[in-house]
Amino acid sequence: MSRAEDIMNVANHFILERGYSAFSYADIAGEIGIQKASIHYHFPSKANLVQSVVGRYRQEVKSNLAMLDGMEGEPQEKLEQYLNYWETCLEVKALDICLCALLASEIPILPEEVRSEIKAHFQELTDWFTKLLQESKTPLQYTASNVSHEEMAHGILAGIHGGMLAARTFNDVGQFRMIKHQLLQQISKVTADQ
Repeated sequence: MSRAEDIMNVANHFILERGYSAFSYADIAGEIGIQKASIHYHFPSKANLVQSVVGRYRQEVKSNLAMLDGMEGEPQEKLEQYLNYWETCLEVKALDICLCALLASEIPILPEEVRSEIKAHFQELTDWFTKLLQESKTPLQYTASNVSHEEMAHGILAGIHGGMLAARTFNDVGQFRMIKHQLLQQISKVTADQ
């Protein structure tokens, strides 16, 4: 593993543990056992470092979504697999939520380059949810009302990330699990008599 990757891994940990504002290059240097100048060599600014961490995270998410796309099965099963992934992460440690969801709560103080990465991540996820809903062989709808696939996708995005934040707040995966079950129940197949 390269020094830059070590730095990014520690920064990722600190972001999840403390948020953007509550860690410094001194914290990272102390954790790794290097001088701050070594961090500045790889990442001239904190904004550059966090942008790189979020960019790497986005690539990991894209790879995972591509794996789900390659699986057999109906799109709603792929959505359930996505939800199961986060449920498993939260069972292990309720602090392990989406990096972008955590950073989104700090949007007003984040540098523009970091905000852009977060917005792009949420757009990619929303596009993926929309695509899944559109690809379903059996039409899907929200049981409560007649909404578009894009509106459903935004509802799914909000539900998932809200569930993560609730699980983190209460240190209880059950909070996410409730949201997961609600989402899966709210999205139903359109029956022939509707």
